[in-house]
Amino acid sequence: MTDDKRPAVPQDVKDKFREALERKSAAQHPGGDSEQNTGAVHGSETSGPTQRTFRRKSG
Repeated sequence: MTDDKRPAVPQDVKDKFREALERKSAAQHPGGDSEQNTGAVHGSETSGPTQRTFRRKSG
């Protein structure tokens, strides 16, 4: 029987990967203190449900 043990990963390598992962996730998910998310749609389309105005065709 052979002894198949995986080599132990040094703790400093794990810390480096953990810090890199934290930086990556912080870049993808900005904090709550940032500006509001502004999408591509602005104006009356975003104000919510309103009563529509129907106009009769003239001519």
